[in-house]
Amino acid sequence: MSLNASTSHTPFSTTTATAGVPRPTEPRPFTTSFCVQRFSGDIDMQTAADFALALDRVLGTSPEGVVLDLSQVGFFGSSGLSLLATFAADAGRHGIPVGVVGPRTVTRPIEACHLHTDLDIFETVDQAGSALADRLAG
Repeated sequence: MSLNASTSHTPFSTTTATAGVPRPTEPRPFTTSFCVQRFSGDIDMQTAADFALALDRVLGTSPEGVVLDLSQVGFFGSSGLSLLATFAADAGRHGIPVGVVGPRTVTRPIEACHLHTDLDIFETVDQAGSALADRLAG
């Protein structure tokens, strides 16, 4: 089993929706930059150390927000859940919002363990970044 991780810093515009008024199609100037950490493969006991190292590296950059893209993760085991819980708590202590993107096989265990109270779950990286940027702006 293997785990691949890649990190990028992605700017997101902060736009606020008003009832009945659609969001602009052209983004406003970028004001918030998020760390997007992408993972692919399986997160289990064999890859837990790599997962932990990647998460530590993310917090070490002191981002304004973090989006964990787990959409290419095939298996998300209990060791990954434990590390994600620690990461979410550490990020929360630093005031860093965290969004997770992933398939149902990843998000269901997160919800079952009630980790979704410490982080937000989204369907796409764009949705996650926009929502977290809006939360920081408002």
